[in-house]
Amino acid sequence: MLTLGVVLVALLFIVAHRSPKLAVCASLIALCFVPVWIGVGLGFNGNLFLPVATVAALGCGAALLPLRGFRFSIIDGLLVFLVVVAASSLITSDTALALAFLVTPFAYFTGGYALGRLASARLGADFLYRAIAVAFTVVAILAIVEFATGFNPFLLLTSGNSLYFEWGTVQERGGRLRAEGAFGHSIALGASLALAIPLTLASTFRFPVRLAMVIVMATATAFTFSRIGIISAFLGVALCVVLLRERLTLTQRWVLTAGGAVLSLVMLPFVSTVFSEAGEEATGSADYRGDLLPLLDHANLVGFSDLVHHSPTGALSFGNFQSIDSQLIFTGLTTGTLALIAVCIALAAAIVLCLRGRAEPATIAVVAQIPAFATVALITQYSIMIWLVIGIAATTQLARQTVRVPSLSQLPSPIRLSTTGE
Repeated sequence: MLTLGVVLVALLFIVAHRSPKLAVCASLIALCFVPVWIGVGLGFNGNLFLPVATVAALGCGAALLPLRGFRFSIIDGLLVFLVVVAASSLITSDTALALAFLVTPFAYFTGGYALGRLASARLGADFLYRAIAVAFTVVAILAIVEFATGFNPFLLLTSGNSLYFEWGTVQERGGRLRAEGAFGHSIALGASLALAIPLTLASTFRFPVRLAMVIVMATATAFTFSRIGIISAFLGVALCVVLLRERLTLTQRWVLTAGGAVLSLVMLPFVSTVFSEAGEEATGSADYRGDLLPLLDHANLVGFSDLVHHSPTGALSFGNFQSIDSQLIFTGLTTGTLALIAVCIALAAAIVLCLRGRAEPATIAVVAQIPAFATVALITQYSIMIWLVIGIAATTQLARQTVRVPSLSQLPSPIRLSTTGE
């Protein structure tokens, strides 16, 4: 598997240099259609494992270097800060525990961010919007087929590692199968589809095509029966209707609003029935998230909280909790309150951009995910996808801030009046 990983990276380098667009598409295919449990193990008692999607993102991102005229973004600094803070845990904590957490920001987050940041700078955001729109339309169609048939072909790609036993299972809610595709969990699929919706609406496809793609994605999100996925998808569409005036005409925004209303009227009774039948299972998961908030009282300024325990078998616990279903709380407990504050400031800045009407489509997609950050951990490919979109947001917001002032040689020459009156 390690040899296979090296060969994959080498091929991506070659392809990316000869055809960057093809390499980016290959990385998106790995992200959307290769389960997280397929990858390369690097030892340390299984704590270091790189999925194919991460290897592809890192390899493709590195192969896109160097970039001419590359400008540093404040989000670049945020990612570097998070990795440095996470790396400091190697000094203050158990090495195996620190490596288990360090691989996440360094590999998953950095891989996704590098792909989005560098590919959008090299190829333009419009290409990425179109590629993501096509890829996640296929993901959505497969998710709808999965729900209709009860069969998930990605579960046939088995593996003997712990990730397969954790994520390679069928989920149900209220007696109904929850679509999860290759993402290992219905929440990860729903949140990722919700991320793709604003980018699809911002793509350069004809509006009827974009509308059809979004309807398919929204339908697939509903079949995940993930409340946060459905809420994020709704917020994404609503924010696009209000803010995406440069890419959607007034008529198109009215059509999008009407289409969303009709789809909601069709899907809401069915989805509500499933949640009602789920009963305590659905309400219990919500109550569990509410019980996590007091854990932040035990967070340290930098590094792991004293509540984090690493058992000899490799199992992690946080006080009396076995998992943390909130990325914001998880960041505070494993990286420190300093990192949590930095992340919250960045999210607040993104909200301000939306309020001022200066948010790019990728920024809008990230803002629509803020409720998810409070109630969902960055699991499986969702962790790569969110940072890929953040990378696109960093590039596009930086380009928007650039004010191009024409030189005198570019100014139109003055009109010359001849004596003939011409």
